[in-house]
Amino acid sequence: MFFIISKILKFLVFPLTWVFTLFILSYFVKKKKWRKGLFIAAIAVLLLFTNKPLLQWSQYLTTKQYCQQQLPKKCYKVALVMGGYGSMNTETGQMHYIDDRGERLWEPIRLYHSGYVEKILISGDNSIAKDANGNTTADSFLKFMSGLGVPERDILLEQQARNTRENATYSIALLDSLKYKPEECLIVTSATHMKRGLECFAVEGWTVDGFAVNIYPKPHPKLYQFIPNWKTIVEWQELMNEWVGNIIYRIVGY
Repeated sequence: MFFIISKILKFLVFPLTWVFTLFILSYFVKKKKWRKGLFIAAIAVLLLFTNKPLLQWSQYLTTKQYCQQQLPKKCYKVALVMGGYGSMNTETGQMHYIDDRGERLWEPIRLYHSGYVEKILISGDNSIAKDANGNTTADSFLKFMSGLGVPERDILLEQQARNTRENATYSIALLDSLKYKPEECLIVTSATHMKRGLECFAVEGWTVDGFAVNIYPKPHPKLYQFIPNWKTIVEWQELMNEWVGNIIYRIVGY
């Protein structure tokens, strides 16, 4: 049920949903004054959320605490990668990345080759997930990782999680069964998602370190960037999903 509700909320917090709703209401409302007000509101929301510098500043302020992040100060047994970064094309053996989340996978690989982590645990990503019939692209993923110099023996797969809470619950169960301790593990996820990830693990009794990726630098906007860009309104969704997710998880105690 929580999974379904989270999907509905993602739709409701999408600024484009607000724009279309206001336009539709402005068409059906009978009173001319209200119709005009709703139409103007729709245009205002559209202009606001197609403003690239506003998005950049919001992203920067959300991830500001990680801007001075350095490489880990110690080595870890496991880098725990939060899923949601991509899916496998089994015909070509290539990875399809979602937005700019590819860093969730590439940074752990870099840490692995640099000697900062010994193993990589992938939790709940579509590249390894099982469908209702038990089919999975895990074999293709393992072959892909092997081609990047990470052998199968150094990869752990958690294939059940569908959200951040389940990332924590199922990953802890797996790590605990393999006798790993919290201080030996490092969470790797997007900077906008790190707070929720760490807190979900803490609620389960695991206080772990985090290594944030997809960090947004302080913006220095150019004049032309203030021109409305329709792609910007789509980029807002991920950021607002994280804001709303943090609030909802805190309310329900996750």
